[in-house]
Amino acid sequence: MIRVLVALLAFGSVLGLTQEPSPPPQNQTSHTPQQIRVSGGVMAGLVERKVLPEYPEHAMRTGIQGDVIFKIDVDETGKIVLSQPVEGDPLLVAASVEALRDYRFRPYQLNGTPIRVESQLGFHFALNGKGDEVKGQVECMSTIPYRPEFRTGVVNGQGTVVLWPRKLSGPEPQLPAELAGKSGSVYLTVTVGVDGKVTDIKVIAGEKEFIDPVVGAVKQFTYEPQLVGGVAAVATIDASYHFGPQR
Repeated sequence: MIRVLVALLAFGSVLGLTQEPSPPPQNQTSHTPQQIRVSGGVMAGLVERKVLPEYPEHAMRTGIQGDVIFKIDVDETGKIVLSQPVEGDPLLVAASVEALRDYRFRPYQLNGTPIRVESQLGFHFALNGKGDEVKGQVECMSTIPYRPEFRTGVVNGQGTVVLWPRKLSGPEPQLPAELAGKSGSVYLTVTVGVDGKVTDIKVIAGEKEFIDPVVGAVKQFTYEPQLVGGVAAVATIDASYHFGPQR
């Protein structure tokens, strides 16, 4: 089993979810991942220099518009070293490739060390007006449609791709009325089976009155199971839920 940390923050209600690998047990050799896969939203927050494609004249004249999406590899310095188009008109793709040459990100760091990452980057091409008055506009896509191949994960020390569990369904923990406005935390270890269902929950710590609402909700969670080299595997998730007034 491979452990995954899930930190869930809530202020009266749950606000967010992050996943990071837990430190390896002390009796195992520590491997720094060669590369990890992160979302396009994360990479958008690391942009240092953004270069938009020029709208091709022929595309404007012939009414070509739409999205162009790339899978990108970004090295430890923040430079795009590989880009592969996965969607888009060939003419718009060609214009976008030129722009990617000058894109720069702040290095993505894991435990303080810059590492190589795989992610997505997209441009939206839109036309306004008609005939001789037509104008083209290009924007960076703030959200990119989810694709299973871009689930967050790592390449482990053995060179195997590990994709972490991703929650699909289930109610977020809701506190009963008598706990509204009160602060508290619950820390769990959750086991997710190869079918994506929660098979075990261990309470590590937490205020007693908060535990039952959290455990009751987590029992109903369904995940995309962890994949190790493309094969479903049992995963252990360390989860923390924090409630209270937003500060």
